Amino acid sequence: MRLRALPLLLWWLAMPLASTAATPQARVSWRPERIVLGRDTQVAIQVQVPGGAGSVHAAASSGSFVSDRVDGGAVRAFQWRPPPERYPQVAVLLFWAEGASPGAPPWVTVARLPLVGQTELDVVTAAGANVEVEVAERRFGPVRANGRGKARVPVEVPPGVRRARVLATRETLRTDATVPLDAPPESPLAVALTARPLPASDGGWLLVAGPAPLRAEDVTVAADGATARMAPPHLPAGNTDTRAETRRSREEADSSSTRSETPRAFAEDVLRYRVVPVPGATQVDVRVERPGPPRKGVAKASVSRVSAPVAAGTSSGGDAWQTSYFLLAGGVVAGGSDAGPTGGVGVTVLTPLWHQRLAAELEVGVRTASDDTSVAVAGATRSQVLALPILLSVRAELFKRAGFSLHGRAGGGPMPVHHYRSSELHDEVKESKLRGMGFLSVQASYRFGRWSALAEARGAWAPVRTPWLDTQLGGLAVYLGARFQP
Repeated sequence: MRLRALPLLLWWLAMPLASTAATPQARVSWRPERIVLGRDTQVAIQVQVPGGAGSVHAAASSGSFVSDRVDGGAVRAFQWRPPPERYPQVAVLLFWAEGASPGAPPWVTVARLPLVGQTELDVVTAAGANVEVEVAERRFGPVRANGRGKARVPVEVPPGVRRARVLATRETLRTDATVPLDAPPESPLAVALTARPLPASDGGWLLVAGPAPLRAEDVTVAADGATARMAPPHLPAGNTDTRAETRRSREEADSSSTRSETPRAFAEDVLRYRVVPVPGATQVDVRVERPGPPRKGVAKASVSRVSAPVAAGTSSGGDAWQTSYFLLAGGVVAGGSDAGPTGGVGVTVLTPLWHQRLAAELEVGVRTASDDTSVAVAGATRSQVLALPILLSVRAELFKRAGFSLHGRAGGGPMPVHHYRSSELHDEVKESKLRGMGFLSVQASYRFGRWSALAEARGAWAPVRTPWLDTQLGGLAVYLGARFQP
């Protein structure tokens, strides 16, 4: 007999509540109980959650959820769509709720749904024979073989089944044979990275589950932009010292990529990894794969640059307020004598406001201008102006992608002005006044580790009028500079 090649996968017949995680008060059920790929297009799933649980999130190794988040109630109802492929497999579904505080381990449970595949077996036997195929104690057929002795029998194959029994009868002739269903096994993984966005200081959790309980050596975890450390087994919520764990992770973050291969001899229903972003990371990418022919799971989450409201009480809090220093130098593009060099030094304090997109800045600048004129009657006259603006401003992040960011700045402050005037026919004039300056600017930044390159276009308003001077020290200015974050 001849068997058409068929991709098959893993184990079990359909079981309504089988392979649910042993998390206390966790129970997952689904309807229909026997899911046949290509026939059942939607599955209703109910998840019983502990009292007081918040939003419950979901992730799947295959297929998709109509909504991957459900709020409210002791039982949460999800709708899941099976994958379009028709080969038998096990769908691994993760359900979790965030911990009570930033960095606390989430409540999590896992369900494993056996998906029955559909295919057709090509059988060669005696012409006119009736052919039946038995797969996992279910019979399909009979189908009558054609004049050349060929029959094609539609069958349903549960995951993990590797053999089929073929029965062919014609009058008194009876054939009973077993044929292999030799498909390469696959091991799909369900992978989730929580919370989203990932808190920069407290970090979050990587959850990994397979079609059977996993050991640490069963998977390889590679993180870009973060450190990943396997958590202790059966970690109780609320007993984790997230501050100590965060410090240990940061001390090991010599680069923006780390690989976790912590050995663990026994298997767990869900592997948990503590994930802490490295300083300055804006995106964390985690790749999880099993050794051997890959079926890979990939989880991604943007990194939030803000701590949760309770972060000051539960974490090191070092990332909530960040200080950096900057230097700018450039020139004012203004007509006539108003043009001149300008620059400044300052300090920036990044605040927790608006997901750490708002910063307060103090800048001490310098602005100079000069004018040399010669009049036939009055002779040569030279005027020099030196201004020292002290500016308070607010900086808002408008756009960020990898190391590049774009900010808007607005501010103002007092501006001491010193004027010196000399003339061939008049006495020298020295005067000092206190005026003000206001400005708006757009600043582009590209970060290289602790240093950032800056480019800024600024429009300022700073009129100065005295008995001997009438000028505008504002105008359009262009700056280049650098920022350093300790």
